[in-house]
Amino acid sequence: MTKAEAMAAFGIMSMSPLKKWCALYRRGGAEALRPRPKGRPSGSKARPRTREEELEERCRRLEAEVAYLKKLRALVERDGL
Repeated sequence: MTKAEAMAAFGIMSMSPLKKWCALYRRGGAEALRPRPKGRPSGSKARPRTREEELEERCRRLEAEVAYLKKLRALVERDGL
């Protein structure tokens, strides 16, 4: 069937989607034309964190902050600001 015949038979108003579908079919066959689910895959929900995990994260963040402040203090003392 020609593209013009396909457009008439299936009520396609523009050549653009037809060209896209033809290219998809050439690359991946009929499977490439199947609709794909949108969004995140189901089952990708993050599990709730435990109190211990929250405290460990807070500890890491505070340790990083202390290290940053120590470095800042050393730079200020070195440069005499």
